[in-house]
Amino acid sequence: MRILQISDVHFGRHVVAANLAAVARRVAERRYDLVVVVGDLTQRNFRGQFSGAGAFLAGARAVSTVFVVPGNHDVAWWWKPIGIGFRWPMLRGYRKWIADDLEPTLRLPGVTLVGLNSCHGIQPYTLTTRLRDLSVVGAIRPAQWAHARALFAAAPAGDLKVLVFHHNLLRGDLSNRWGLVNRAEGISEALATGVDLVLNGHDHQTRIDAVEVGGRRMVVSHSTTLSDRTRGGLPPAFQEIEIRPEALTVRACTWDRDAGDFTPRPDRVFAR
Repeated sequence: MRILQISDVHFGRHVVAANLAAVARRVAERRYDLVVVVGDLTQRNFRGQFSGAGAFLAGARAVSTVFVVPGNHDVAWWWKPIGIGFRWPMLRGYRKWIADDLEPTLRLPGVTLVGLNSCHGIQPYTLTTRLRDLSVVGAIRPAQWAHARALFAAAPAGDLKVLVFHHNLLRGDLSNRWGLVNRAEGISEALATGVDLVLNGHDHQTRIDAVEVGGRRMVVSHSTTLSDRTRGGLPPAFQEIEIRPEALTVRACTWDRDAGDFTPRPDRVFAR
């Protein structure tokens, strides 16, 4: 199984056409069995941005299976701030142009994927003492974790269990920020689902780590942005993931300005 993991494309003024073209070419060459897009397809959830993102995904769907979840930039949170107003318009553009299912599930040979929507806008349960967290921080509710646990428990024996949501599960090395409102507690909650591999974005920094707590291990892959909004001056990047019975390989591919293309970094290989 070969998976492409991309995140934070940010269609709008920050989109980088050369980066998208290089990714689209790889997809068109049928290098991947599955394309996973981990949210923030738009910059400001405008109609034209959703339309461009939808066209990009349509090209990928023509040759590969696509799995996508929303990001915080895809949410029109102002329709229901602090629980007041109308919830249905918050993700109206995403549902129309990208996917109606906010928490998709997918079973492929040897792999079970569960998507969770971590993007709820400004709600009482997303408030923190930091103003910069408003509309930015993510949350996964207890019922959502329970939903993932149930689906993974029902997965065929031997399946690699993959959990996909937008916000970074681990604290960013450069930003020093947690993606989820409950911070480090999210690590234990994710592990309790039985997950083997977590795919995130949001923090605009590539990170690939194995995390072990209480004898349970999971691999966490944060993909950075394909836009020009990279963190710390680092280049845009995406991840390639190869699943074999004996090992899981995660490879970051970073933009090489001189080559005008993405080039692979050394593989990270994790025994299964």
